[in-house]
Order: sequence, then C-alpha cells, then structure tokens
Amino acid sequence: MFERKVLDLGDYQPHLVAPGVGTWKYQKKLPLTTNGKLRFIALGNGAAFSTKMFQSNFIVVKGQTALFIDLGTKTTLKMAEFGLSVHDIKHLLLTHSHADHIGSVEELALKRRYQAMFMEEKKGDDESFPEYMKRTTALRNSGKYRPKLYLPHFYAQVLWDMSLRGGLAFGEEVELNGPKGEMNIGHFFDVKNMEKVDGFGVDSWIENIGGIKIQIFVTKHIPDTAQIVTDAFHSVGMVIDDRIYISGDTRFSPEITERFGANCELLLHDCQDFPGGVHAFYNELQTLPAELKAKMLLYHLSDGMFNRNVAEDGFLGLLEPAPTVYDFDL
Repeated sequence: MFERKVLDLGDYQPHLVAPGVGTWKYQKKLPLTTNGKLRFIALGNGAAFSTKMFQSNFIVVKGQTALFIDLGTKTTLKMAEFGLSVHDIKHLLLTHSHADHIGSVEELALKRRYQAMFMEEKKGDDESFPEYMKRTTALRNSGKYRPKLYLPHFYAQVLWDMSLRGGLAFGEEVELNGPKGEMNIGHFFDVKNMEKVDGFGVDSWIENIGGIKIQIFVTKHIPDTAQIVTDAFHSVGMVIDDRIYISGDTRFSPEITERFGANCELLLHDCQDFPGGVHAFYNELQTLPAELKAKMLLYHLSDGMFNRNVAEDGFLGLLEPAPTVYDFDL
C-alpha cells in the first residue's frame, strides 16, 4: 500500500534572485533519499502547453537512489523552487522526444560537463591555475561528472541525431577518427542501454537502477495516424517496482493499461478534457473497469481537467505535485 503525504519544506514564498527578477521558493530542499521506502514525486502534473501547471516530470526515490524521469523545458525552474538543480541529477530516464520531456536535457549536459568540475573540485592551495585546469579537465574527460542516462540502444542515437546534436556536438574539437570530429552523446552522458525483454505483446525493456526496478514499454503516442504501437515514433510508459503504472504520453489503449497496470497498487494516466490529438481523452478513460479507475490518478492534464469531478466518476483523483509525495510500504 501507499500513503499520500505533504512534506514540510517550510514556507513557500517570493524570492528575489536578481534586481527585478523573482521566483518562488521553499525554505527547505526537497529530500532525494528515503529510509529504503519507494517514494514517487511529481514535479508537475500538466500537459505540454498548460498555463496552470508545470510539466509532468517525476522523481522516483528509493534509499540513496533518485531517478529523474524526463526533464522538460520548465522543469529546472520548478526544481529551483525546491532547492534542486541539474547537478542533483545522477540518474535520468527519458520517455520520448517532446520538449516538455527533454527540453532541459541540453542544460543538464552542458552544466555537468563544463560547470560541475569547478563546483566539485576545489583548487589546492599550492596548485597553480594551469595545473588545476589540467587536473579538472582530465577528470571531466574521464566521465566523472556524466549523469547516467537510461534508454533503449536505438533511441540513444535517435535522441542525439534528432534532438541534441545541434546544441551539443560542436562545443569542443575532439578526435573521433571521423571527418567531422564532432562530440557525441557519450561525451555528456554515461549511456545505459536497457535490456530488451519479450513476452509482453509490445516492445519492452527492463533495468535495475540503484535498487529500483523499471520496466518500460512502447506507447501509441505520435503520429495521430498510428493505429498500432509499431507504427508510432518511440515513446514509452513504465512500471516502477511492480507497484506504480505510468501510462506515459499515449492515446487511449485500454489493453496496454490492463496488461501492465492491473497488478499495480497505483496507476497514473495521461489525460486531456477534449477528444482527438495524441493523448487519452477523459471520456474514453471513463470506460475503463471500475477496479482500475479506483486506483488511478490522472496526470499530464489539460487545463480544462480542473472542471471535471473525477472522483465522482470513479477515479482516485488527480495527481498532486510536490511537496505532495506518495510513499510505498517496505
């Protein structure tokens, strides 16, 4: 079973970060460890273009491991409210290539390669600046500061070629035994190719990340003409520790929800309040079996979802973002 709780992070108050520039901030940093329990945290619960909610990116914490799931364009702003930055990200899993899920990945890559060395390696009192630069650059090139990035092998190349290459490949001249001498994804991330598994009816991969079992599966998200998942561009949902089902961005696919979510304690499902497009329509979700809806929180919400009384329709509710967290029994 799980417990919904609201963490005491002190007051949420305006914070002046520069003359004429302000933000909101909690007094205490959002903790990224637990006593061994599984904790689920939403940094937002909104759809890509919501004007009322932050983007639906998550943190899964278990013991000393904090796994970030997606890193959208607005997510680092929300992280800052909790005293977090990209330097807190040691493990990252990406579900697909839309900007509300990968828009801040370039920031993560650049700051960890070029800023982390000065934050984490202090210059020795007897160390000259050239010696200091030589030492820290060697550590940077060794991969010491690279976050671990979890995704299927083929998607690593797609992500790089179609989304990240333009902003990252030309920061340095590196010797790659090729005609262009470009950098590649491995200069910025410790890429972990997830293990493909069979027997689930759709492509699926599994990885144990610091004691957190993650199984991802492909979804029918884009394009809107794709009738089956094999015709769709790469996008995934997941099951966490066999306890939490996350639909990922997807059109209504009741067979996938039942196949992967039926035995989970908590289900999270993508939802919009209008038909069409590439997300699940609320009226479609209402047709799911009552036992699934009773343990389902809706997320990736269009703004109009606030006009729906989802509890009256049999759902557990709407996913609540941090400082609300969902803690699971050991």
